Parts: sequence; C-alpha cells; structure tokens
Amino acid sequence: MTPASETSPPAANASLNPPPFQAQQERFIRRPGAETVVSVTQQDKGNQANLREVLEQTPGVYITDRGENTLGTISMRGSDSSQTGPRSGRGVRGYMDGVPIGRIESGITQAFFDTKAIDYIEVYRGANSLRYGALATGGAINAVSKTGLTAPGVALSGSGGSYGNAFGQFEVGGAKGQFDYYGQVNQYRNDGYQFHSRSESTKASGNFGWRPSENVENRTFVSFSKSEQQLPTSVPLKQLDTYRRSGYDPTNASFPYNLRADYDYQRIVNKTVIRAGDTAYEIAPYFMASQFDHLPSPRAGIVDVKWQDSGISLRAERKTEIAGLPTELVAGFRPTYETARYRDWQWAAGSAGNQKSKLVYDDSFRSWLTEGFSEAAIEIVPRVRLFAGAQVFWTNRIFRDEYSGPVVPSGGLLGPASSNGRRNYDREFSALNPKLGVNWEHTRDHFWFANISRSTEVPNSGDIFSLLGIEQAVNGLNNPAVQLNLTQDLRMQRAWTAETGIRGGWERFGYDITLYHMRLRDEILSQCALGLIPLNRLTPGQRAQINGQFACSQSGNLVAYNADRTIHSGIETGFKTRPFVDVFTHRDHIFLNAIWNYTDFRFDNDPVFGSNRLPVLPTHQLFGELGYRHPSGFYASGNIRYVGERQVTFDGSGGDAFVVPAYALYGIKAGWKAPDNSWTLWFEGRNLTNVAYVGDFVPLLKSSDAASGTPSVYPGTGRAFYAGFTKRFN
Repeated sequence: MTPASETSPPAANASLNPPPFQAQQERFIRRPGAETVVSVTQQDKGNQANLREVLEQTPGVYITDRGENTLGTISMRGSDSSQTGPRSGRGVRGYMDGVPIGRIESGITQAFFDTKAIDYIEVYRGANSLRYGALATGGAINAVSKTGLTAPGVALSGSGGSYGNAFGQFEVGGAKGQFDYYGQVNQYRNDGYQFHSRSESTKASGNFGWRPSENVENRTFVSFSKSEQQLPTSVPLKQLDTYRRSGYDPTNASFPYNLRADYDYQRIVNKTVIRAGDTAYEIAPYFMASQFDHLPSPRAGIVDVKWQDSGISLRAERKTEIAGLPTELVAGFRPTYETARYRDWQWAAGSAGNQKSKLVYDDSFRSWLTEGFSEAAIEIVPRVRLFAGAQVFWTNRIFRDEYSGPVVPSGGLLGPASSNGRRNYDREFSALNPKLGVNWEHTRDHFWFANISRSTEVPNSGDIFSLLGIEQAVNGLNNPAVQLNLTQDLRMQRAWTAETGIRGGWERFGYDITLYHMRLRDEILSQCALGLIPLNRLTPGQRAQINGQFACSQSGNLVAYNADRTIHSGIETGFKTRPFVDVFTHRDHIFLNAIWNYTDFRFDNDPVFGSNRLPVLPTHQLFGELGYRHPSGFYASGNIRYVGERQVTFDGSGGDAFVVPAYALYGIKAGWKAPDNSWTLWFEGRNLTNVAYVGDFVPLLKSSDAASGTPSVYPGTGRAFYAGFTKRFN
C-alpha cells in the first residue's frame, strides 16, 4: 500500500536471507491476493509492546485488547472467531524468517514474537499464505529479523509509562567482509491496568550471517525468552465501570491465587540460500523448545506443558518460461515432528497456587506434520499474471494417558481428581488444498487481483487436552445418563474462499481494498465448557461440582466444537495519503492514514442457531490517523481506534444486555528522529478520554450460561502515557 514513487526495485545481488524490506514491497504489490508488508523499524515509534500495537494500521487484522501484554487473540477473516487466552491464534500460521515459529499443530502464540527484534512483518490474508506452504483460514504472519546489514551499530533504547510500564534494550550489529552479525537483549515489565495483571519478560535473540560467495548465503538465528503473565479475573459487563481496575469475584475465590500463563522458549534455525542462475534453493533445519506454566483457574490445577518441535524447510524459487511465457515457480516441502508432555498438578494448600502438590494428569502428545506446496505465476499476456498452486498435507495427533500414580480424589479448589487412564486420542488428517488466482496491472502501479482457494484447519493439542478434561470430569462421575465422547466428535474444518480487490498508488496516495466470501463446513469454534455438558441430566451435587470446575467466568474454560455450516464475508480497506505537502517549509507534509474492516460472519441455516451472527468479532473496525511530519525528523499525530458492537451469545439470546458496546479510543503520538539516525525520541498517549471499554470476553452458547446474569468480560486499559528514546552509536 506504499505509493509507487516510494518503492524501488531490489538490486540484482540483493540479500535473500532475509530479503530487504524494499524488495518485499515491490513483490507484494504484484501478488494475486490480500498481502501487506509492514515495516516495524520505520514506523513512528510508540509503545509497540505486542503485535496488536504494531499491526493496528494493517487491513484485515483484528487483535483483541488484553492490555500491554501478549494475551490477545489474533484473527483474520473470522479465524479463531470465538477463542481467547493463551491458546489463541487458530487459523493464522506464524513464521519467523520464513520458518515456522511455535507449535506445528496450533496457531500463533503472541509470546513467541519479539517486536523489538523485528525489521518488518509480512501479513498474508487467506490463501495468500501458500507462499510459505500454509493455506490457513485466516492466513499467515511472517516476521523478519533485524540483521547486521539492516541494523548496524550499537543502540540503547528505553521507555516508561503508566501502570509501571518499563522497557530497556541493548542492540549491536555490524558487517565485515563476508560476515555480518546482530544481537539484542531486552527486558519488559508492566504492572498492568487491572488487579493481578502484571507481565514481565526477558528476551534475547541474534543471528550470524556468512556469504562465502555471491551465490551462497548462510544465516543462523537463535532466540530465548522467559515471560511471566498474571491473569486478571473477568468482571460483569453491567459493572464494568465499577470493577475495571480492581477485578471482580463475588466469592473472593480468585484473588488469593496466582492465576498465570507463563511461557519460556528456546529456538535455533540455520538457513542457507543458494542461487544457481535463475533458481534459488533454501534449506532451513530448525528446532524449538517451549514451556508453559499455567494456572487458568484454581480448580483446574497447575498445568505444566513442555513442547519440542523440530523439522526442516526445503524451498525453491525459479524464474523460467512455460510455452514461451515468463513464469515464476515456487515449491517446498516441510516435515516437522512435535513431542509434548502435558502434566496437571493439584497445588499445595496455602501456596496461592504456586507450589505443586499431587500429580493428577501425565499425558504425552506426538504429532507429525508433512506439508508440500507449489505455485506458478505465469504472465499470460503483458501485465496479466495467472497464479495456480496447491498445498497437500498429512498430519496425525497421538495423545496418550500415561498416568500411573495412585487414585487422587478431587481437591476442590486445589485441582481435579487424578486421571482414570482413559484420556487417549489417535487420529490422522490429510487434505489437498488448491488455489487459482490472477493479477492484472491495468494501469502502471495499479492492480486488480482475484483468487479462489480451499483451506483446512485441524484440531490442535489444546482442543484435545481441554475436551479430554471434560470427558474425564463428567464421565468420572459414573452417571449412566451422561457419557461424553467429545474428542472423537471434533472434525477437521474445511473452507472455500473467493476474494477480489484492487491496490496501488500514486506519489501521494496508496490504497488497498479487498472483498472476500468464505463458506465453511465444520468450523472449529470455541465456547464455554458448560455448553457441551448436559447439566440437566446430572444430580444436584454433580451439577454443583461441574459448575464450579468449568465456570464460564474462569479463564481457560473455553473448549472447541464444530459448527455445521458458516459464512464469513467482509471488506478490508487501507489508505495512506499525504494530502498537503510543503505546508510550512519545503518537504514537510500532512499525512492521513486509515483502515476500515467490515465483517459479516454468521451461521448458514444452522439447525440450532439459524443464520445468527457469530459472536466476538465486531462488524466494523476502524483506525484513523492524521498528522504532520517535518523534514528535520519531527512528527506529531492524533488517532482514533473504533471497534463496533460485539455479540456475546451464539444463539443471539439475552438482548442488548449480551451485546458488548462499541467504543472509540483517541490517542496522540509525537517524536523526533535525527536525520543521521543517532537519536529517536517519542511520546504516546492512548485512550485519552479514559473510556471504560471491553477488550476481550468469553463467548457463550446462550445467555443462561452466564452465572451472574451478565457476560463476563476483560476490561481494556484506561488512559495511559508512554515516552521513550533510542540512542544509536554507528
């Protein structure tokens, strides 16, 4: 969406490992679908604590607001439209430098992305993610690291602000001869706007590049992270103004416990790019270990999970001719193997949920994911390119209950009873997903594009673990009237999507407009666990026990289920313009940027829900920014972020009391970047009018599932101010 005059073609010998930002800009505008490349380093500086703040000006991306942390849900085109919490991101695949990051069988985990070490981000909406072998419902996000070529020198950065916000970073990078290097370490802390919502993280990453010849590049990436995130309690929607900071729990049962979602990870990737004439080959073995310490609610116990993912990414790109027509080919193959250990512990009385006591679950998980993909771009006539491609995959899910300890009765608030040995799951999934598209440059630097594609989503390990937990609890009651088989009933999601759009720009105006229509079968949605349990068949005592264990107001009590047929349609728009130039002096200008997303996600004549709208995601989402930029490096702007009404219930029950109100947040930015890049100073204000708004919430099947008669929601952050600096020594 960059005006044409600001984009220059890459040099013939430009680095491919990773490619420079300018090269990606040029390539993206000529693609047959909704793709955006976002420079993180060239953005006007601000808090940039998570992907939501970095991508808030990107069309088609919706990330819920859980404060200055990494808990928010990432959604594109309705993916993950009813999920929340640390397992969010279904339907959006995550990559770092073109290699998968995170678990192969899940979506994006925000905690794995360090926005302070990223040069730019590629956003692929829908089927356009095929370039990296993904055909996910929502799309894919690929973050590209800073290197010694793009971030040379030594830099010190620091910032601080409201609610105990503090950040510091040290960076060093450089290049000499055939070698370049980059490394950084940063620490972040935020006490949180809500009670018990403190977040802390320490992250380090770096890469070392070697170019032994003009045609061979090798780069090794390493990264480490330790993050701790307290989980606040939800509050009743009708009392949002009263409890937006203090949290709310009428039984005072959550405040004494350290509800949390703590992530650690370690990752190493070695990536080699070899050029041979018009062909580039890419070989990238990778390994990632991640650990998760989670107390979602007192009754759930301490969830301790350790994953290991290893694989190799093989990819080739070639420029050639087919029947005399200029053609670009890309193909790849990527096998990945994941192992995991899921353990659940009751916690020791008096430890506030911090100390493990009795082991009650001990499960193993294994999964292979083998993906193959290819795409051809053929210029059938001048300025018209036809794209054809496909992805094929096979994957399995093997979950084994390996608990062999003594029978441990339910600890009530201290955690669940021990496993009964029946928490097992073994299934295979496979699919062939084709794609066909076209891109027409009808006028220089102005494009029309269209494509049609198929996508699939497979149940992830979090889905399986949660559903097995329900089966364990309910079937363990030995009530013959209630025996659940939820895991085997959960099916693979399938979808067909058609999209069309226009994009391009003049010197002072850039635009990107996309329309899409998606028809889904067996969409994997999430709801409160109680919605899958026939409570009316339980005895009063059993009902009280299950209601306590799976209360809808508790974080982590969302589980997966299949809808029959659903429809996702929408419009994604983005505009960047400089309406006035040379206002006060030569080369200054006023800029105006905006995005508007419209969504219409609903059931398709469902036997239970009819044609109701799906909950969680708003119909309208808007971000607008108006500002002034001086050639000396000074800038100032004001912005507005608007999120429309959001429905809470799947069946539409509850009336206006179960509709989350729309909100508009006003913000400001100001700063100065020295012409020689030696200093950067910035200031940012958010939610200037201190609006009480809902950042996120748990969807419900029906309004009667709300124990307090009103939805449970998570408040957004109140008025906040931040300021920071970067000092660079070259």
